[in-house]
Amino acid sequence: MARHGVSEQEVRDVLARPLEDRPGREGTRVALGQTRAGRYLRVIYVPDPEPDSVFAITALRVRAEGQARAPASTEEEVMRKQSQFPPGWDEARVRRVLEHYEAQSDEEAVAEDEASFEATTHTAMEVPVDLVPAVRELIAKHGLNGRGHG
Repeated sequence: MARHGVSEQEVRDVLARPLEDRPGREGTRVALGQTRAGRYLRVIYVPDPEPDSVFAITALRVRAEGQARAPASTEEEVMRKQSQFPPGWDEARVRRVLEHYEAQSDEEAVAEDEASFEATTHTAMEVPVDLVPAVRELIAKHGLNGRGHG
């Protein structure tokens, strides 16, 4: 991630205090948030039942209008850094998710975000920041990472 100008600490910042955290593609979660430095990121991850642990797949900078969007990580980096995938995940699945999110236009990203609020299987609620890790852990333990159950 560092070679794209996004540090692991910035990803941790977003995951610790997401403005939004919703189901993503193929059982992932999408966290939108701001780093301590003020940059906005969209972090694609899989929750881990282990406390304070996630499998970060990629992070994308949320761009201001007129700026080009660059990925905060690449699949090569993820594959090199991750020697062990979460249960039910393998390199092929991670690549599919990466391809989807990194090829997604800004309009498609917004449409996906909006569609998540129309789902009848999930609800959006305000959660105190201190409870985010516990909620994320519950989601992982119950296998509720994506749409529906499992």
